[in-house]
Amino acid sequence: MKSKKTDQRVKLTIQILQNALIKCMLKEHISKISVKRICEIADINRSTFYSHFQNQYDLLEYTCNKVIENIKKYMDIEYPNEVRSISHSSLTRILDYVKDDADLFTALLSDNCDLDIQKKIMKEFMTYQLYSGLDLRTKEYFYAFGLAGCVSMLQKWLQDGMPETTSRMAEIILHAIDKGITA
Repeated sequence: MKSKKTDQRVKLTIQILQNALIKCMLKEHISKISVKRICEIADINRSTFYSHFQNQYDLLEYTCNKVIENIKKYMDIEYPNEVRSISHSSLTRILDYVKDDADLFTALLSDNCDLDIQKKIMKEFMTYQLYSGLDLRTKEYFYAFGLAGCVSMLQKWLQDGMPETTSRMAEIILHAIDKGITA
C-alpha cells in the first residue's frame, strides 16, 4: 500500500475495497480478479484504487498484514512482553475474530487465495511456544503439520457455518496441537 496519512474517508475507502476483494475471492482465485472488477463491486473509481494500492495483490497483502496485526493484538492482551504460548483464552479471542469476519477468513483460507499469503498468516503462529524441547528441524515439521491441520479445521468450521462455539473450537484445536489425533 502506498504511504498516506489515513483519515476516516481513506479508512472507509480501503474497507470498501477490502470487502469487494473478499467478495470476489469467495468466487474466484486472486489471479483471475481484476482491479476493474474490484472497483465495480466497490463502486469506486480505478484512480481511487490506484491512489492506495498498486494492484489486487497489493490490496491482498495489505489485508493480510491487517489480519496479522489483529492476531498479534489478541495475543498481546495475554502476553504483552513475554514469550507467548497459545492459551485457550487467546485462541478463543482469535476464533471470535475469525467468526466475526467469517467471509474474510473463508476467502483467505480458501484455494482462491495466494498460498504465500496463507503461509504468512499462519507463520505468525510459529512465533508462539508450542513444541518446546524439540530440535529446530523437528519443531519445523511439527509446526507445518499443526498449521496445515489448523487451516483444515478452520476451513471445515467455516464451511459448516461455525456450529461449534469459539471456545469449543479452541479446545479442539489445542487438543489436536497438544495430543494429535489420539483420544
